[in-house]
Amino acid sequence: MAAAAVAGLIPVLHSVAGDKSSYYIGRQLWFGFIAVYGVVVYVVRMPWASVHEDFWCHGNITNPCLIECFEKRFSSPVVGIWYFFFFIFLALFFLMEFFMAQIRHKQIKVKLVESVASEVEEGSMVGIQEHVPSPKKSILNFHQEKMLLLLYLLYFLLQVGAQCVFSFLLMFQHLPLVSQAIIHCSTDSCPGPYFCLIRGTMEKRMSIYTLVTLSIMIILFCSGFFIYSIHHYLLKGIASAKFWLD
Repeated sequence: MAAAAVAGLIPVLHSVAGDKSSYYIGRQLWFGFIAVYGVVVYVVRMPWASVHEDFWCHGNITNPCLIECFEKRFSSPVVGIWYFFFFIFLALFFLMEFFMAQIRHKQIKVKLVESVASEVEEGSMVGIQEHVPSPKKSILNFHQEKMLLLLYLLYFLLQVGAQCVFSFLLMFQHLPLVSQAIIHCSTDSCPGPYFCLIRGTMEKRMSIYTLVTLSIMIILFCSGFFIYSIHHYLLKGIASAKFWLD
């Protein structure tokens, strides 16, 4: 099912990313991140697909006690959290795409109305067709659209916050699950104590390290775009305004 979801996502991303308009900075890069993120999550989940079969305990332990020890060890979801944060990454991106597209469409309509009005005043109907703005060439101007710039910056802050939480869960909640060589299990109904192991811990740790690396890359890129946007659109804009006032 996960393979079908990833396979179905690739042509959609390819067709959408094929739009060369790039009406805001980094649009093509974020489509690339979505594709890479989806493939990485699908690949790194494979060592965890049969984690219940990789968990076993020494000694004469009954199947209910084995299940109870497993549930005690893995009391919180692992792969499900990975899917959840991938969904958050997608949701934040497509929400930003939606608002950007709405504002872009509004700008095109305003330019079209202004162009038609000016040409009608001049009495030239030929000029109307020549000056109709092309949607493919419409680029959002963050120097003028301050609310849009704030939305752009908010998107980066939300992505950084989500990825920081995700990295924290990976390092301090998921990684310790497969870091111990021997797991001591003792419950009320199964006092034991039992000594349990998880097979394939190296592959499971590498999958977590891969996700942490990807998360850190997203944090760095978001931080870079955030700092660049602050410097280019806010600080330089304020400096230019002061220069013209002086």
